[in-house]
Amino acid sequence: KGEEERMEEYLIAFSSFYKAVYAQELLQENRIRTTLKKVPASLMLSCGYALYLGGASIQNALSVLAHRQIEIKGLFLVESRNGHTVYRAM
Repeated sequence: KGEEERMEEYLIAFSSFYKAVYAQELLQENRIRTTLKKVPASLMLSCGYALYLGGASIQNALSVLAHRQIEIKGLFLVESRNGHTVYRAM
């Protein structure tokens, strides 16, 4: 085998930049690390911003957001195939 397993990464998209920032602050308060980035053009989502986070945190993050009634625009698994990044809707 010899190859290290790549940790799963997820992208959570929001309807506005402000919702994305608010969600990031809430998740940080719950010790869930995220990165705020622009949504790739290939996904063409309205606001253009999303939170990226590791797979180990995704269920916890979705639970926090649901509890606070923060609506997400989309959830995607970020995969690498043949050197290209692919976004699979969840």
